[in-house]
Parts: sequence; C-alpha cells; structure tokens
Amino acid sequence: MFWKKTALILTALMLALSFTACFGKVVVEGNEGSHTVSYNRKTYIADAFYCADADRHFLGKADSGADVYSIGSYEPPEYILIEGYDNSNCFIAEGSKVPTSGIVTKALIDPSLRGNNSKYLSTVDELSMLEELSKTTGELQKFLVDNYYTDGNAFYYVYDNSDVSCSDNFGGYIAYTDGKWIFASPKTAEFEWGENNAMTVTAVVIEDKELIDKMCGTDLTKYIEYDSPNE
Repeated sequence: MFWKKTALILTALMLALSFTACFGKVVVEGNEGSHTVSYNRKTYIADAFYCADADRHFLGKADSGADVYSIGSYEPPEYILIEGYDNSNCFIAEGSKVPTSGIVTKALIDPSLRGNNSKYLSTVDELSMLEELSKTTGELQKFLVDNYYTDGNAFYYVYDNSDVSCSDNFGGYIAYTDGKWIFASPKTAEFEWGENNAMTVTAVVIEDKELIDKMCGTDLTKYIEYDSPNE
C-alpha cells in the first residue's frame, strides 16, 4: 500500500510539473496595455508589426493572464506579441526595428485585416510570381471594387527572414472586378473609400494570362470569387 501511494504521489507531481512546463508563467514586466515591457532583462517597446500565425511561438502566460508569444526563432526574441482577453499588442526589442529592405523571404497576405493570419507566400515560385506581378505595367485607371476585403487582397513583404512586416512594406493590392484582375502598386496605388467597404482603386489591368494562372494557384487569390482564367 505504501509503494502504491508513493507511486500515485510521484505521478501527480510529474503531471503537475508537465502542466507547469507547458502552461507556465513567463517573466514579463508589463502587459498588453503597456508602452514598454521587460522580458529576460530586455526592454521591448510597443510598436506595430505583422506576422504569420505559423511564426508565433508560445512562451507562456504573463501574470495578467495574457498569452505571450515570440516571433521567429531568435533567442532572445526581437519581437514579442502579447494577447490579452480584450486586446493585444506588439513589442519590438529596444534598438531593433522591422526590416524594410533586403531580400524578400516571405509575403504576408492581408495580415492586418483577417483574424486568421495564416496566409503567406514563401516558396521560390510564389515569390517569383510576386516579382512578375510587381513589374506589371499598363494604363492607370480607376476601378470600383465592391468590397475591398472580399474582392481583393493586399500583401506585405518580409525581408531577410525577420518573420515580421509592417505597413511600410506594402507590396501591392490585387482585386477581381468587372471580370478583370487588377493590380495597384505601392508607387501608384490610390484608394478612395465608399460605403459598405466599397473602394475606388487606381490600378492597372493584369493582361498576362500565365501570370493570372500563377496567381490563382496561390493563396494570394484565396477567398476571392472570380471566373476561372481558363474559361
């Protein structure tokens, strides 16, 4: 009986330790509503960035109950995301910043607009397609997009494997309207909001059928209703 009780106690302790390891507290001074937080003796300043869900790594729960994530595989992390019950906030290590130039290693698709930020492009073929798209030229025209969020997608570049992007890294906006695919580049894009998320966009028509095929084979066009380019 003694050994049976001892075994049960040890099992309970191991389960408790395992639970703590998986859901333990991390030492964060501050919370999602703070201007600065401290983690592992490093100061992080509240600032905006975008990231894909796949690049978030759970660190634990802060004393406030908020979930704390590091972005990327750096240690100590350069970027931290704290998600509370009511709001969330991004923090960047003091002295660091989101790269806005360099080698494109990923493109995030509408990361600031959707609750699920899992969509991104990162393969050689996908990034090559975006490079082709960025070189699209034509007559600038104004197009009415019925719903900016459901009829089109914006994308933002991630540079040098940083796993984060920002509004400065806007790569362009594609949409399907009036039976045409259009592209608004960062240099010429103009957006005029209308009612019920309608948008007038200054853009060019994408005429290259092969490029359209490549686009439609990626998540860049995901959730957009369009006629098949082969019809």
